Amino acid sequence: MTTVLASKARLESAEVSRELRGVRNRMRWNFLWKISALLFVAVTSASMSSSAEALEWGLNGPAAMRKDPEPFFRVMKERGFTVIRWGVNLTKDNEQTGGPAFAKTFQLAKAYGIRLQPVFGFPFRWGDRTDAGLYPAGDREALYQQGYNRTYAFVKQFKNEIDQWELENEINLVARDRNDKRLFGQGMTAAEFEMPAMEDWAAVLRGASDAIDRINQESGLHLKKILNTTSTMFGFLDFMESRGVHYDLISYHYYEVLGQDMRHAWNGWNPRFDLFKKLASYRRHVLFNEVNCGEIYKPDYGNAPGDAATERCLRNLNGMLTAIRDQKDVVVDAINIYQIVDEPAKKPPENRFGLMYDLDRPKVALYLVSRFAGGKLTPEEAAELQKRGF
Repeated sequence: MTTVLASKARLESAEVSRELRGVRNRMRWNFLWKISALLFVAVTSASMSSSAEALEWGLNGPAAMRKDPEPFFRVMKERGFTVIRWGVNLTKDNEQTGGPAFAKTFQLAKAYGIRLQPVFGFPFRWGDRTDAGLYPAGDREALYQQGYNRTYAFVKQFKNEIDQWELENEINLVARDRNDKRLFGQGMTAAEFEMPAMEDWAAVLRGASDAIDRINQESGLHLKKILNTTSTMFGFLDFMESRGVHYDLISYHYYEVLGQDMRHAWNGWNPRFDLFKKLASYRRHVLFNEVNCGEIYKPDYGNAPGDAATERCLRNLNGMLTAIRDQKDVVVDAINIYQIVDEPAKKPPENRFGLMYDLDRPKVALYLVSRFAGGKLTPEEAAELQKRGF
């Protein structure tokens, strides 16, 4: 009997021990689970914060800015803008002066905490197939050499300062359909770009792309190449890639009127599409390198506060910038507004795209975009946004 009781006691004691171990294990796992959850939240929050902080806000500038960029850079710094798209014409007449001028501008921009985003312009843009006679045949091999040699010589000078290079601008607009119209509402497929003009441009841009690849191989760097498209013309990206134009980033231009939904973007006669998911399908980061409201194109745009079309523009701009900033489908590295000041010497609508009339006269649009960029506003400027519900 004593033996039986002792055995029973040992069994009960073992059972209690197992239960205690189970309790301790559950407590340990609960503790570890809570710690893991907290770490996940912390990492996720940090990631989201880093992603939000990584978004750069920038501008495009008028040609006149090149003569004396410092006053423009000063305004940009005050208003929170940190990047500016900067044209670099790789032409023979610019060969001797282009590099030194760009170097000077780069240093000045750096002093103001502003990053230059260079955009190449090749001789072929102005109809020069031979690059001022360097390649007399003017065939596609000549166009390739133009893109390659011009790019290699220029980028190599700045390979340690500039790590992103945009291969031309709005070349997709060169393409025409059978009715000789641009492909607005078309251009979703590479096949729509199979035409001599695009084959020519593919030769130029492949040369530029290969030149940067060579610099990367020689230096061990990873300079990035940017390819641009607009509107519905995503087939341009596919076409260029099929022709050997390698690129790392997409730049996209967005101009639409109030009421257009980026999640149900206009697509001509075709079904609407989700712009962000379409961009994400290319598995590359995106730069919205030109953004402004489509109302500026309308004849009734008064370019003044209180004007009905101007007020629609402001509401539209607020909505589109919010949508780009807050979406989670594609990584957007930068949003550049077109542009910093009006150019009154141009014909409408090109004369009125500025966030400012001139550097001394800001528009309400500047207050709005500056708030997105984290710039400082005066109480009066903030009040202008508040009364509009922004």
